[in-house]
Amino acid sequence: MVTYDSGGGIRAARLWWMLRAISVPAAVLDGGLEAWQTAGRPLVSGDDIGDGTDRAPAVPPLTPFPRPEPWAGIEEVAAISRGDRPGTLVCAPPAGGFDGSTPTRYSRRGHIPGSRSLPGRDLLDSAGRMLPGPELAARADAVLHGADSPVVLYRGGGISAAGTALALTLLGRDGIAVYDGSLEEWSKDPALPPELGG
Repeated sequence: MVTYDSGGGIRAARLWWMLRAISVPAAVLDGGLEAWQTAGRPLVSGDDIGDGTDRAPAVPPLTPFPRPEPWAGIEEVAAISRGDRPGTLVCAPPAGGFDGSTPTRYSRRGHIPGSRSLPGRDLLDSAGRMLPGPELAARADAVLHGADSPVVLYRGGGISAAGTALALTLLGRDGIAVYDGSLEEWSKDPALPPELGG
């Protein structure tokens, strides 16, 4: 199964991560629908779908098998933040979202204490494709060198974090989890203060 979108790959990466979490093999079309169209590939829509001319190959039935390891809950994240549990927290929004200098739709600005900043959009080129391997590795290594596993990724609601998870998976990193509640959940709890600054 190949996932794609028309918005920079974030939603396609989220679907890829969710399929991976139930043991369904999937890939993401690098560059999404725009890259497909730029390459001159055909599209079908409306009445063309299902007319029998371009039938998709039959897909054997899939049996989902849920795996808990792709997800991290708030208790695990809080324990990593306090240093009570091994792991590395990675915040995926742009720098202004990480340090709290830009407005946010969440209850409070900033990041989960102890987090490192690795903006997901910085891992893409101007066409929305993943950076070339060496450049991607250099950006990730600058942030994650010596990082403990698991690497727990988050952003606002866990959607954009999946794009960073895809990049790290392409680099061969294991032990990745997404904190699905992300800043949406963390910032609502007054007992869990966010951290400001870089």
